[in-house]
Amino acid sequence: MTTRSEPLYSQLAASLRAKIDAGDYPPGSKLPSERKLMEQYNASRNTIRNSLRQLVAEGLVFPSQGQGYLVHRPDVLVYNASRSEDHNRRLSAGVDAWVQDIREQDRTPSQTISVSIEKAKRDIAQRLHVELDALVLVRRRLRFVDDQPWSTEDSYYPHGLVKDTPVAEPADIPEGVIAYMASIGHAQVRYVDDVTAVMPTPKQADELAIEAGVPLLVRTRVGYTETGPVRVTITAMPVDRNVLRYELGTSNA
Repeated sequence: MTTRSEPLYSQLAASLRAKIDAGDYPPGSKLPSERKLMEQYNASRNTIRNSLRQLVAEGLVFPSQGQGYLVHRPDVLVYNASRSEDHNRRLSAGVDAWVQDIREQDRTPSQTISVSIEKAKRDIAQRLHVELDALVLVRRRLRFVDDQPWSTEDSYYPHGLVKDTPVAEPADIPEGVIAYMASIGHAQVRYVDDVTAVMPTPKQADELAIEAGVPLLVRTRVGYTETGPVRVTITAMPVDRNVLRYELGTSNA
């Protein structure tokens, strides 16, 4: 009795799978281009593409626009939402709370910061209690873990509140934005979080190297002073690599 041999694309997929398992292509790394794989395996483009589709179906790799195929990262990091506003913790550590959290998980964090002045869209205007199309200052962070894009964080402030302050500069603020705003008379005393899951836009999928079909976990936080809201922060993170954690106290009542 004879058995049919495996299709060539399955054999090539097995070869690539073995290299991923051996660490030749570690989590987060990019596979060689289709052309290089064609040369390496002396195979047609269709055969290579079928091999890659098989690895995608197995959850080992995923296509990323403009980057080819990336090896899936199976690990998950914790985002401590309760501690992200703790400026005392930041002062003691000397770094951003998120940066400290990632370092405590034995990973290497980094981020880029940009600033722009925009007109408030309806959702932001309602949360900040400002008029539609009122000017808001937006601080955008693209955060990386081990040089891999990991999450985004966009913070919106009434423009008149923070213009001509360090908040309007595209750089980190040593004591943190929350502590700085408190120092100029805008101490935030409470926060309201809304947590949802949405599918990423093409821009977000490309920016964060998100696998096809993976949604974003989105936390929208509004920071309030005694007189009203002063900040809306929207944090977006792929659900397959992040856990959003809240630490809640207990009552003896």
